[in-house]
This record gives sequence, structure tokens and C-alpha cells, in this order.
Amino acid sequence: MNSAMVSSDVKDGEVNKGFLAFLLHPREDMPLDNRPLSLFRTCCWYFGLNILMVVGMAILVTLDLSPDTGSDSTKDVPLWKVMLILPLVEEFVFRLPLRRKRWIWTVWAGITAFMITTLASGLKIYDMESLVWRLPVAMVVAGWMGWLGWKWMKKIPFGWLFYGFALMFGLLHLSNFVWGDAITTGTFAFLILYSVDKITSGLVLGYARIRHGFWMCVLLHVLNNLPFVV
Repeated sequence: MNSAMVSSDVKDGEVNKGFLAFLLHPREDMPLDNRPLSLFRTCCWYFGLNILMVVGMAILVTLDLSPDTGSDSTKDVPLWKVMLILPLVEEFVFRLPLRRKRWIWTVWAGITAFMITTLASGLKIYDMESLVWRLPVAMVVAGWMGWLGWKWMKKIPFGWLFYGFALMFGLLHLSNFVWGDAITTGTFAFLILYSVDKITSGLVLGYARIRHGFWMCVLLHVLNNLPFVV
């Protein structure tokens, strides 16, 4: 009886573990919690932090202290892709592997390797050019991950993966800017704030991945991109 009560208390404590507590001790084996209040709290963290950072960046933009973006190269991208495809791809790359299961890492490694080789070749995912070597490379990477790689990944402390993916997610978005112009103190401040915004977003999305599941972090990302379409 006492043992059951202790087990119940521990489980309830794990379910109620909040975002800040998770940041101190990231764990991948936490139970899913999709209760309305828990989902609401995660949404508040995600959009609250995002709004705070956006306000700071908006102030710098009004002071003409923001660097140029590569908007000329992306203006022809359909808005529905910005809202749906990009969030799905980014969440697949940076959040899906936070659950270290063999099949997840095998699929993740193969598809990610295919995307990287495609981008390195300057091609679109659906282009047939160089497919004769892009597919085999992806299959070899996936095979290695499913055979040995996932065992090695399991040995890495989860906190390293959690923070590492969030950091890479944030720094990757710096490619949205043109780096040819001189970086002034003002533009450097904007880039720092922009990076912090993306990294903190990555942290909350990573928490959502563990706490609520993969599709919740995709939904949050899609809703965050919605203003670009509206």
C-alpha cells in the first residue's frame, strides 16, 4: 500500500515537472502529459518568450540596427511552405531524435543524410540528378545508425543532446542574414538577440517534444510561422 502511494506520488511529480525544472535536469524518459493546463503552460512559455524577444528586436529594427536579410532569395518561396513544410522539416531534424529509440534514429539519420547531400549538391529534394549516389549514401548512414550508431548515441548524456540540438537550431537561423556588410555594434546586438530567441524557442520546442509528443512541437512551430502567411 505504502509502496503504491510512493510510486503514485513520484509519477505525479514527474507529470507536473515544469519547463524550468526540466531545463535544470533534462530527461528523455518523462511520461507524456497532454492535459489542457499542461499544454497551456507550454504555449505560454513558447509564445511569451517569443513575444518578449520580438519586442526587443522590433525596437532595434525601428532604430535601423538590424542586418539585411536574404529576402531576395526567398521571396519566391510559397507562403504555405513557410508555414507548413519548413516547420515540419526543422522539427524532424532537431526534435524528433530527442526520443532515442532505434527506429527513430534510423529513419532520422537516413532522411537527414539524404537532405544534407541534396543541399550540398545544390539540388531540390525531388530532383533526380545525382540520385544514384544520394540514395546509397542515405541508406548506408541509416543502416549504420540502425546497426551500431543508435547504441553509441544512447551513451551520450541526454542533456548534451537536448541543449546541443537547441543551440544548432538557433545558430542555423543566422543563415537568414546577409553577412557581406560590416557588422556594427547595433547589428551585432540584434544578431545576439535573434540567436537567443531561436535558441530559447528550440529549448521550449524540445521540452514540448518530450512532454507532449512530436506533433505538439510541430503545431507550436506552425502557429509561430502563421503571421508570415497572414
